[in-house]
Amino acid sequence: MLPSNLRDELRWRAIGLTRTLAGRRVARSEWEALSAWRGLVHQAYQSEPLQANLTSHLWHQGRFQDPQARRAFFTPNRREREPSSHHYGHDLQLKRFVGLPLIGAPLQVLLEHGLKVARTSRFESPKPWAQKGFFCMGPLRARWIENDFQVPAQAIGPWIRFAKPLLSAMQIARQKKEWGKTLLVVLAHSWDQVERSMDLSHCVEAVEAIVKKENYQKVVWLRHWKDPEDIPLRDGWIKACNGHRSNPWFLDSMRTLLELSDGLASNAFGTHLGYAAALGTKLHWIDVDVEQKLDHLSAEKAKEEQAEWDERQRLSLALRSCLTLPEPKQAQSIHDLFDPYWGLSVAANPEDLARHLER
Repeated sequence: MLPSNLRDELRWRAIGLTRTLAGRRVARSEWEALSAWRGLVHQAYQSEPLQANLTSHLWHQGRFQDPQARRAFFTPNRREREPSSHHYGHDLQLKRFVGLPLIGAPLQVLLEHGLKVARTSRFESPKPWAQKGFFCMGPLRARWIENDFQVPAQAIGPWIRFAKPLLSAMQIARQKKEWGKTLLVVLAHSWDQVERSMDLSHCVEAVEAIVKKENYQKVVWLRHWKDPEDIPLRDGWIKACNGHRSNPWFLDSMRTLLELSDGLASNAFGTHLGYAAALGTKLHWIDVDVEQKLDHLSAEKAKEEQAEWDERQRLSLALRSCLTLPEPKQAQSIHDLFDPYWGLSVAANPEDLARHLER
């Protein structure tokens, strides 16, 4: 019989080897997923004519699958310890920006992947392994997190600034010339257990009015992956989709569409508005009400989401007031309204962020 100390040593070596092999399998699986999605977005954006309508399916177990049968918040990715850090590829955007390997050691930071405007709204609670605390877009959100959780939180500005267009500058210029003055439409959308709906025919009519008034020549209607496929668009309008939220190049797709567009029209105070403002895209409001249903949430979570919705409605009214102002006062007023939430004034430095992540 082997001595107990030798048995323990062999046991720990075996555990270490198992973990290493498991890590290699995860890394190989994630590289395959990145390649699959990269091929999909390449095929869409390099096609002539451009086909920016990615499938709503997610990549799981080596193939694209319908996400509708999955549980709420499901993500197949294993790059980071917190699953929500994978939403829309925020972890990869950050790693690419600071020069870290896309597949490697998990970040010791929680990434707030979208917009929250109410003090009581939460993405994730602090985790013991998240020694760097939180990264979020705006300074107001960072201050709330630090005060509420007593953990570090850093505002890094709008995530769209970390994204890179899928087309070259020459390709974008050529596509803009072909399309002419372009309006991107992004409506309120459902997510997981929150259902949102509206009269799409009224939305189409409102967009038509904006097109006529502002002399837009092309309309790109960006469908969220949870939106219905059947949208009553006008002839010549383009239906687009950035794919499922587990698409790691989702934000690259979003930036490409924004750089191809001169204006963005919406009826929702959502993340896309700040992204458009960050890139200098003109904003338009679609005056069509949205119905929100919270029946699938617990009473406590429904209360939180209702407070978030109420605050977004208040900010929507403020934005509509800003949009009535003449330029350049309009742009400044929108910047002042958005800055606390998106961090438009924050200039993220890759070297500083890399040092923060490595400390």
